[in-house]
Amino acid sequence: MNDSEVLDPAALERLKEWGGEKLAGQMVRLFLKNSGVRMDQIRTGVVQADVDEAERGAHSLKSSAANIGAERLRTLATQIESAALRDEPEQLQAILPELEDAYAMVMSALEALERALPEQEGSDEL
Repeated sequence: MNDSEVLDPAALERLKEWGGEKLAGQMVRLFLKNSGVRMDQIRTGVVQADVDEAERGAHSLKSSAANIGAERLRTLATQIESAALRDEPEQLQAILPELEDAYAMVMSALEALERALPEQEGSDEL
């Protein structure tokens, strides 16, 4: 799978249209910085059968993934969120490996993208 299949280029172009390279860079950097916390929430929720924790993490990850055009990751986070809301811990366990794979691919694509972005001061704040 190449980067354009992992990240929808149209989503990043929209960010550039709305706020230029600066906004696109901020969104990429924020995802790289903060998404690990969301994944940890999901993992903890799945391991501890805490559907509320998994739902909170999935809800936030879903929104963040949509912002950067990570459609497969967004879809899987939506599935995790839905399974948590239905109180289906077994389903959470079934979806988690796919979510982990999609997340790893998105992080790799974003890290490559970030290296190509111009350095900007204050890029971690919106």
